[in-house]
Amino acid sequence: MATKREIKGFLIGTAAGAAIGAVTALLLAPKEGKALRKDIAEGARQTVKAAGEAGEKAGKFAAELFDAAAVWRRKKREDAEQAGAPEEKAEVSITADGPEDSDGTLREEAV
Repeated sequence: MATKREIKGFLIGTAAGAAIGAVTALLLAPKEGKALRKDIAEGARQTVKAAGEAGEKAGKFAAELFDAAAVWRRKKREDAEQAGAPEEKAEVSITADGPEDSDGTLREEAV
């Protein structure tokens, strides 16, 4: 599974490549000035709209991931308390560069 840093880099590269490609295609298209400016403006509006939608989607995904981590952490804490160690609170540290198992999944690290 790709790390957050790799995914972020890929998305930024994809967006930059798409923007550069769109501008290049518009600038090299054989059109007169008014039509070209209109196409550039429309392309910019579509790019801003697509970026906004991607941002919303990423925000929803991050919120779902955060909620899932909170549920997982709460379950681990409850399991630790049921195991007979109510004084010891199980804290879990999850970071983008945190410890991972060989299959790429995050593993628990007591803090």
